[in-house]
Amino acid sequence: MVGKTFQKGIRLSPRKGRRIIPEVMGKSVTDAKMILDFHPHKAARIMKKCIHTAASNYIDKAGDMELKEDDLYVKSIIIDEGAKMKRLRPMSFGRAGLIRKRTSHITVVVDKIEGR
Repeated sequence: MVGKTFQKGIRLSPRKGRRIIPEVMGKSVTDAKMILDFHPHKAARIMKKCIHTAASNYIDKAGDMELKEDDLYVKSIIIDEGAKMKRLRPMSFGRAGLIRKRTSHITVVVDKIEGR
């Protein structure tokens, strides 16, 4: 059994969001949240909420089992590209330049640490 969360249409570039994945992958949920508390990037705040939601989903799904966030670890984080919002910006010689405001789809999976 795993706890999952899907966040779609997050206003964050996927490339910038993927920088944080190696720092929290494989860590316990409480350690990952502690690392993300002190991280300066916008993606860290969003990732922390996603990890908290996935852990809560796992605990709710487990039912009567006595589980805490200390017993869970971040199994995988996937950041895929979402839809692009397209805007026009005036350029020289009367042209219009295209600005792409990128969005992301974030998937976080947490699982129970074996042996606990």
